[in-house]
Amino acid sequence: MDQGTPATPGVGLAPREVIAKHRAQLTALPLFAGTPFTTLEPLLLRCEYRYLAHGSVLLSSGQANHHLYLLLSGRLTIHLESLESERGFVVEPGEFVGEVSIIDSLAPTASVSATGDCLVVGIPETLLWSDFLLVPGIARNLLRQIAARLRSRNVAMQKTLEQSLRLEYLEKELRIARDLQVGMLPMRPLFPGIPEIEVEGLMVPAREVGGDFFDAFSVDADHICVAIGDVSGKGIPAALFMMRSITLLRTEMLNSQDILRTIETLNVQLSRDNPLCMFVTLMICLIDLRRGRLHYANGGHNRPLFGNAEQGFQYLEQPKGILAGIDPSAVYATATRELREGDMLILYTDGINEAENTVEAQFTEPRLLEVVNSHRAETAGAMVERVCDAVTEFVGGAEPSDDLTMVAVRYLGSSHKVAPT
Repeated sequence: MDQGTPATPGVGLAPREVIAKHRAQLTALPLFAGTPFTTLEPLLLRCEYRYLAHGSVLLSSGQANHHLYLLLSGRLTIHLESLESERGFVVEPGEFVGEVSIIDSLAPTASVSATGDCLVVGIPETLLWSDFLLVPGIARNLLRQIAARLRSRNVAMQKTLEQSLRLEYLEKELRIARDLQVGMLPMRPLFPGIPEIEVEGLMVPAREVGGDFFDAFSVDADHICVAIGDVSGKGIPAALFMMRSITLLRTEMLNSQDILRTIETLNVQLSRDNPLCMFVTLMICLIDLRRGRLHYANGGHNRPLFGNAEQGFQYLEQPKGILAGIDPSAVYATATRELREGDMLILYTDGINEAENTVEAQFTEPRLLEVVNSHRAETAGAMVERVCDAVTEFVGGAEPSDDLTMVAVRYLGSSHKVAPT
């Protein structure tokens, strides 16, 4: 816009002055293509000319409109929802707005605002119908522009629909992946027919699917295996790696009944064909129910908690072992601990101790130990519930930063074993 144009938003401008200054722009408008200026000038003198400052509203949704507005300079935005909404269309110089409301005599369903400083020509609807559209070529030009706009917006709407369908399909795929992942976890209640042990586990993914897992299954009549793992990353890749890890764990453990061989084999297998360099931290426990003995191996996982109601809980020292899936030559070790009646082992992923609240403070291992010791006499199921409640209360309204997984194993003693019939 030239320096002589008034800078008051929405104020009408003198038609003759604007026409003189912007004659070339007016005659170049697609609506007037092929129309001599001598024919246009008398009609243009009867139009309204408005300057709009940035952010000024030209048309409001639900409010009557009686003009076809031609944009001479600047840019307008058609807002399909509210004025604050990002959904909409841009109107460039040479295009117009307001045509639908003056054709169907209904209030606009969208709002139009100025993006930058704009100069618009307002053709009153009575003048449009009685004079402009009688000029040869103008009606055809109007229809052509409307058709072109409809075509371009149909393409945009089609793309939006395609994106929406893709999103819907992706959400469906994620639901299927979540169902598959949940289906890989052991069914609850865990070990309902084994009176020597009480086991409870929980896995809550931070997203639709996650990388955490736990497992609990019988190896033979006298031994059970309990394991927990945390795969690097999030989403579908982590979930696929998690399912691969848990499958290898079960297969090797049932075949060898040896936790050292199991973790070594799992590490070698996961290290192969691993282009994304993913890895898993995990802890594998083999519990001898008859003898009351815990045999365990650790692959870079969090220290578990171990204790009982009388003596309280403390963090259990770990045998040597790095995370699995990176180095096929990694060396692992195992450790053994005797179990007494009432002893409890608590396994968890870092989604618990590293859970963050709204100010990004972490739950921490000391706080976890404090919570566990304050409920030291609880059952395995109640312990899982108390810890999860404490984490939820600590996090407050913060979005979960990681999957939350925990397993509690309480040894009830060999005296609870049912005599064979």
